[in-house]
Amino acid sequence: MVPVARRNLFAEKTRLAISVAGVAFAVILILIVVALYRGWSGVGGIIEELPGDLWVAQTGTTDPFHSASLLREETADQVAAVSGVARVTKVVARQMGLPDSGERVYLMALDRPQDLESLGLGDSERFFPAPGEISIDSVFARKSGLSEGDTVDLGARQLRVSRVFSGGNAVITQFAFLSREDALAVFEVPGAVNYLLVNLQPDAQLEEVAAAVERDVSGVTVFESGEFADTIRQEIDESFLPVITLLVAIGFVVGVAVIGLTTYTATIERSRDFGVMKALGASAGYLYRIVAAQSLTLGVLGFVVGLGAAVILARLASQAVPEFVTDIRWYDVLGVLVAAVLMSILSSYIPARRIAGIDPASVFRA
Repeated sequence: MVPVARRNLFAEKTRLAISVAGVAFAVILILIVVALYRGWSGVGGIIEELPGDLWVAQTGTTDPFHSASLLREETADQVAAVSGVARVTKVVARQMGLPDSGERVYLMALDRPQDLESLGLGDSERFFPAPGEISIDSVFARKSGLSEGDTVDLGARQLRVSRVFSGGNAVITQFAFLSREDALAVFEVPGAVNYLLVNLQPDAQLEEVAAAVERDVSGVTVFESGEFADTIRQEIDESFLPVITLLVAIGFVVGVAVIGLTTYTATIERSRDFGVMKALGASAGYLYRIVAAQSLTLGVLGFVVGLGAAVILARLASQAVPEFVTDIRWYDVLGVLVAAVLMSILSSYIPARRIAGIDPASVFRA
């Protein structure tokens, strides 16, 4: 069965190569789009890594990028007085463009606590650089051509890049961290506070403290750390998920069409052979399995070629376009393999019906 299917496919090698390329294109489209979504859906993860349980913002704030939050300095003392609050960290944040290049970056500065080690951060210097220094996301570093040791011109301050880290890409911009002293000088707003990052006491309940802060402190809204990160991801989902779904569907249809056309053509060219096998007693099920084997062989070859090409393409694209962040996960690869198998099964339906309609007696007619 399998040798017959292989012979039918490899009889015309040029057609086979074109067909494999077509299936590979469908696999690349599906895998790259899904990997791109995975890479972008991680935006906001940096918010969850910051040392805090709750974010306090001005009432009406929806997310860090599409709304402004301005708080009074005394609000920090009011939040600190709420039962269950262990520490309140003032946060200054603003999106701005570099004076020289115009590249946009989301600057964030946190008050550096005296007991920094007690926060249990594995890489505390990423979030709390010393005065005169700045830590930047790797995507922003590639966009701006900066590396560790270089100087960033922020107008009022010239800061040395102390660290380049990953995980601070938010697609529309990237995160960078500097000291609060430098941030206030750059923003030219003395005493500014945009957010408060709250750490809770060990026995405190998150929901209860959040409700107490909103009740006892006027003009603020409270987000859990994960909830605040989700406000950033939500825009990605709402903006790109429908497009991604459509592109995946297009890729699947292209794959079905290519496999189906190739299998159908190979079947038509071998109609006499199938008629002879049918006349010799081959069952319809046996003949269908030959067609299915042809489709599966084509689907698997296209998947293998497409997978390799997708990995290479993702790396090249990320080098050319730093914002093109992909994350190819093993279960997505498995899902695309399943999709390739489904393409093959669906594509074998019409050729199988063609075989079922072959009259065995026709092969003996002159």
